[in-house]
Amino acid sequence: MDHSKQPVAAAALRDIIMHEVLMPVRWGDMDAYQHVNNTVYFRYMEQCRLEWFGKLGFDTVDVDVVPVLVEANCRFLRAVTFPADVRVTLRVTDIGPKVVETVHDLFVGDALHASGVCKLLWMSRAANRAVPLPDSVRARLLAFRP
Repeated sequence: MDHSKQPVAAAALRDIIMHEVLMPVRWGDMDAYQHVNNTVYFRYMEQCRLEWFGKLGFDTVDVDVVPVLVEANCRFLRAVTFPADVRVTLRVTDIGPKVVETVHDLFVGDALHASGVCKLLWMSRAANRAVPLPDSVRARLLAFRP
């Protein structure tokens, strides 16, 4: 039996990088203190998350049930300055009945510069309320292989 295709327990996903993206720092990303403005870190995380949705086949356009960001935080560890390339990684740290928690780590080279936690709630647009995580989404998350 090929165990490499067996589903991963939700807790075991915490150490698996599900997606990563390399993004160049733009001159306009900096603030008056000549480092990347704190709001831009959230844009970096958002870009990684949206690419991950596409990678997993999560349709977020013209469908009723969609993931929405309900919580986001970021711990800023080191300033990022221009020029640089930021590598943003995404890991799933919890899969609940309605919410998926992700962690984004932002690196320049091998140095960790920031780490953020984002919580995604699955909701029905039509009903304007939270709904259980679709079985198809849960299955895709648990079966993920890098």
